[in-house]
Amino acid sequence: MLLAAFPTPVPQIPFGTAGAAAAIGTVFLIHIAFVGFILGATALAPFMEMAGLRRGGDPMCLRYARKLARSIIYLYSFGATWAVFAVVLLTGLYGNLMGTLLNVLLVPLTIAFASFFVGIPLLLLYVYRWDHMRPRWHLAVGFAFAAVQYVFLVTIVELDSYALTPGSALAGRALFSPSYPWLLLHYAAANISWAALLLAAIAIWRGRRATSPAEIAYQRWAARINFAIGAAFLLAQPFTGFLLAATIKTAALPAFDSLFLSGSAAMFLGQVGLLAILVLGANVVFWRHNEAAKDGTRGAALTGVALVGMAGTALPAAVLPPGLVALRYLCLLVAFLATGANLVRFVATTRRSGSTASIPAGVGQVITVVGVTALVLSLYMGVIKENAKLPCAIGPLPGHSACLMTLHTATQNFRPPTGTLP
Repeated sequence: MLLAAFPTPVPQIPFGTAGAAAAIGTVFLIHIAFVGFILGATALAPFMEMAGLRRGGDPMCLRYARKLARSIIYLYSFGATWAVFAVVLLTGLYGNLMGTLLNVLLVPLTIAFASFFVGIPLLLLYVYRWDHMRPRWHLAVGFAFAAVQYVFLVTIVELDSYALTPGSALAGRALFSPSYPWLLLHYAAANISWAALLLAAIAIWRGRRATSPAEIAYQRWAARINFAIGAAFLLAQPFTGFLLAATIKTAALPAFDSLFLSGSAAMFLGQVGLLAILVLGANVVFWRHNEAAKDGTRGAALTGVALVGMAGTALPAAVLPPGLVALRYLCLLVAFLATGANLVRFVATTRRSGSTASIPAGVGQVITVVGVTALVLSLYMGVIKENAKLPCAIGPLPGHSACLMTLHTATQNFRPPTGTLP
């Protein structure tokens, strides 16, 4: 009776829906940036430690792993605390939507958040017991921490994919949401890619500030290694992205229409532009590096092919004949195949030149631009993906029922039907 006497207000926020979208978007973009970097770094650190141990205690590999692990622990608590703030804000503004999602996905979300109780002790052991454990045991702890973090990713992506393409999963089988496997692979590769590219840019910056020859050599080595890793995982993005878009078209046509025909369609021009900076910047780095190593003739040709491929990818729809839409995908494939060939040559020349090789003039600036652009593109694509859900906020198109709920229904207070709560 006491609870019934209180009103059940819908939270008010300046500028209404636009204000709510801005608040949620800002908070979650910050959260995604921290969590994405942590996930990418978590995947890199133990593998680099393993490489160092296999090379008889390679000091550069081991230093890389140790420093990266310390960066994770510095960011971990802030990222987790910010996530709680983001979820609370989202629950307050979209109570019915979050209440529904939290109940439908109770088991995977419980696993996701319970993983912190296992992950935090493992991270503390990995960072602060580095010199007090046998190398194999310490490496096992590092891989265990990485596994726990990816258990979190595997479970938390269920929420995102279910909200994007509930499809036949409306009965509660959210694990089988149509977009889930491709969204998971897309996220995992993207986090490693942009984190490594950003680390390459940071290494360039630190190398410029370094004064000792040993520190300069290490930062140059770290920049090349990070750039190669980031570029390798970047090459996987078009394939998982294509499969994700095809799945959305089949399972949630309103979201697909918002992505490519209205709403976010214009934003794809910006995405193609940012992707072109990454692809062409990577090719320039590979070409100039290989040229300095007396192996740059083919690099120039491959860079030209990548340029033509990205130009074809960016062609406006009005220019392409109706029956040649596939030409856009073919051009993108050609650009990425050329980039892959340039990457293979870059890795080969890096191995031959050793850790003391210098970085050609101008290449450091290109690496910095690519690293920052990779972060911007990751956040930008997150905005596009969230905008794809806007038809669900407006209401599904006639004849389609793939949206989870309308905006009006999502912002109401959560009133669970009988049998919903465990």
